[in-house]
Amino acid sequence: VGIAVRCCVALQLNDSLQQLGSYSHLAFTSKNGILAVLERLAELHGGPESAVQYVQQSGIKLCALGADGQVLTDAGLQVHVSPVEASTKGLVAELEATGQAAGARVLCPVPHIAGGLVEPPVVPRFMAALAAAGAAAHRVPAYLTAVGLPNLECCAQEAALLQAGHFDAIAFSSTAEAQGLCLLMGGKEAVVSAVQRHGTVLAAHGPYTAAGAADVLGLPVPVVSRSFATFHGLVEALAEALR
Repeated sequence: VGIAVRCCVALQLNDSLQQLGSYSHLAFTSKNGILAVLERLAELHGGPESAVQYVQQSGIKLCALGADGQVLTDAGLQVHVSPVEASTKGLVAELEATGQAAGARVLCPVPHIAGGLVEPPVVPRFMAALAAAGAAAHRVPAYLTAVGLPNLECCAQEAALLQAGHFDAIAFSSTAEAQGLCLLMGGKEAVVSAVQRHGTVLAAHGPYTAAGAADVLGLPVPVVSRSFATFHGLVEALAEALR
């Protein structure tokens, strides 16, 4: 991914964070978003302690999903909204249930999708749900989501192992991972063929990721974590399926 794209993402995030006090809520959809914002704030304000003080003085309410909120807590910040269902849908529902949605001004640091990946529907649906609930949502790119390796040759060994049936299961924690797998393993048809030939178990971190991965692959994803506040639920679901 080009340097120009990275600089563009950084500049947009800087502009939004410098106006933090103009928002009522800062809604994180991932741990990566939290880490990116904390890092950028520390750079803008001369260190982590000054960054935390800036956030506290802004009066903004912080929203995080499940265990992601621990990152904020560890940094010395309070998580004001943590929905029972650790999903963007659950977050909107929590804001509505507590009377915080209507009239809210919500800053949403989200990934910038690049490198041949297509944006999954999660963030657009989140923006639409916030708007439907009466909030003014502003999305800002906070970090890049792209294929982690430059070419197919980098994964030639893994692709051969997949085709040979070496893997018992494939676990997805995001829809983008399913897209990336197809790009690096020789295409969707190659992945689907290997999964069907060898009965490879497909698993996902929560029902929304399962639906997204199923759309990408054109195959059902039967193993889904019932609890998806942390990845322990996915591990448990896999353990049960592979017994």
